[in-house]
Amino acid sequence: MRSWQIFKIWGIPFKIHPYWFAILFLFSWSISNQVNLTSGDIYDTKDAWIIGFLTSFFLLSSIISHEVLHTFVSLNQGVKIKKITFYFLGAILQIDKYCQTALGNIKIAIVRPLLCFITALILILISNSSPSQELISINIISRVGILNLLLGFLNLIPIGSLDGGYLLKSIIWHFSGSKNKGRNFLNKVNLSLSFLVLIFGIICFFRFNFYYGFILSFLGLFGVNSSKSESQFFKIENILKFSKVSELKLKPLRKIEFDSNFSEFNRLIKNKKDVADKYFFVANNGRWTGFVDENILKNVSIKKWERNFVGDFKKPINSFASVYGNDKLWKTIERIEETSEGFILVLNAADIPLGIIDRSRIGHFVLNKLGFNLPSDIVNKLNNKNQYPLGIELQRIVNVMKQKGDL
Repeated sequence: MRSWQIFKIWGIPFKIHPYWFAILFLFSWSISNQVNLTSGDIYDTKDAWIIGFLTSFFLLSSIISHEVLHTFVSLNQGVKIKKITFYFLGAILQIDKYCQTALGNIKIAIVRPLLCFITALILILISNSSPSQELISINIISRVGILNLLLGFLNLIPIGSLDGGYLLKSIIWHFSGSKNKGRNFLNKVNLSLSFLVLIFGIICFFRFNFYYGFILSFLGLFGVNSSKSESQFFKIENILKFSKVSELKLKPLRKIEFDSNFSEFNRLIKNKKDVADKYFFVANNGRWTGFVDENILKNVSIKKWERNFVGDFKKPINSFASVYGNDKLWKTIERIEETSEGFILVLNAADIPLGIIDRSRIGHFVLNKLGFNLPSDIVNKLNNKNQYPLGIELQRIVNVMKQKGDL
């Protein structure tokens, strides 16, 4: 669904998703029902709906205002934000660059909970100072204040997607000097909390309330799977950051002698196994002197094939997209994605070609490091397609790592 822009500040568009209006209606309906049940002798149905709607509207409006101040602090800490979209009780930020310091991340993480507490304190003081608690306006102010208080505590729960999670790992990062320690500790906390929620949900499911037990079990299971996914993601990042190209199994170069004529060249092309591989590397007395593209056959008449030699049409090795064996894997992925064909040449320190790597070989290496061994028939199919296996978006992972300052 398309989001609607409500305003633009500091060049950043603030948008509302249609789900925001759905939560506005659901909150209004829920609060009005609560008013009817608890204060039906004071307020009629119309008053209950007014209280429900205005409470929900001002609560969601306070969330938007808090996000504006949160954005201001984030920008001051070096964060680059492309756009902000409000869903349900929060917002999703599309970020081009993250804060690079632990202290800066602490400041960013504490803003929203602190604003919720300040808003709650002001509104509760206003409502308590009123001589009459039965006024509709005072009832609304009190409810918005209490909901902001609850939202502030909710945001401080140490879960990865909440401010409390970011705050916890940033504090550990600040005092330990290691970003990874904070991230690992937070993931362990998330996993432990998720297991507790899952166990409590299962007990509740069988002994107390089926509905709440099902919801808690689902949330606990979701948290466990999210923690495991985060662990796998962290392992992939370490593989890309620390592994070298020399650790990969290279595809051998297809060799042709410089004095081979075009007829011999054509026979080699017909016998090739990989239809996508169109390059041959030219050798002269055991030395690599260049490479040729099989399409050069189209530039010469068949009648002249016997008199034309491959060495006369070769291109220099340094014009072929390449990396060195000591290059890190994440740099290699960037280099591959810059090419149109998705494979590159690997050179040693003396600029001597060693072999070819492509997306599938990199993907299989990462999966093997993670403990996944694909069947050979699947590996062969993926090699022909030159794709990262199992939908692993390695380029996106590299981009995220660069945005976070991990590379």
